[in-house]
Amino acid sequence: MQEGLIITLLFAAGLAVLVADIFLPSHFILTVAGLGLLAAASYRVFVQYGQSAGLASILACILAWPALAYVGVKNFHRTPFGRRLIMPNEAATAADIGVEVAALAALIGSRGVTETPLRPVGICRFGAARTACIAETGRIEARTPVIGIAIRGAQLVVAVSSET
Repeated sequence: MQEGLIITLLFAAGLAVLVADIFLPSHFILTVAGLGLLAAASYRVFVQYGQSAGLASILACILAWPALAYVGVKNFHRTPFGRRLIMPNEAATAADIGVEVAALAALIGSRGVTETPLRPVGICRFGAARTACIAETGRIEARTPVIGIAIRGAQLVVAVSSET
C-alpha cells in the first residue's frame, strides 16, 4: 500500500507541474521536472506491477495530460491567481460604442434610402442623417428605399421598403 501511495503522489505531482508549466514561464525547467516525475512514477509501476500495468500508466499519462491542460486553461480565470492576473471584461456602454442608441431608436419606422450597398452592412440616409445600417436579410443595393425595423447592437436594422 505504501508503494501505491508513492506512485499516486508522483503521478499527481507530475501532472500538476505540467499544468503549472502552461501558466508559469520556466524556460522548459517545469516541463522537464513534470516529465521526470511522470517517468519515475511509470518506472515504479513497471517494477512493482509489471509490464502491462506500466504500459497502461504511460497511456493514462498521455491521455490525462491534454485533458488536464484543457481543464486548466478553461478554468484558470476562476482561480485566485487567475482573477488577479486577468482583468475582467466590462460591459460596453453607449459611450463606448460611440453611437447614441436613443437616436437610432427614433429611426425605427422611418423611411430612408441606401447610399452604399448593404452586404449586409452599409450606409443609409434618413432625411439629413447618415447612419450605419445592417440589412435584415441578404444584400440591398445602393439607392434602394428602406425602412428601419429594429436595433441590433449599435446598428439600425433595415428592410426594403415598398414605398419611396
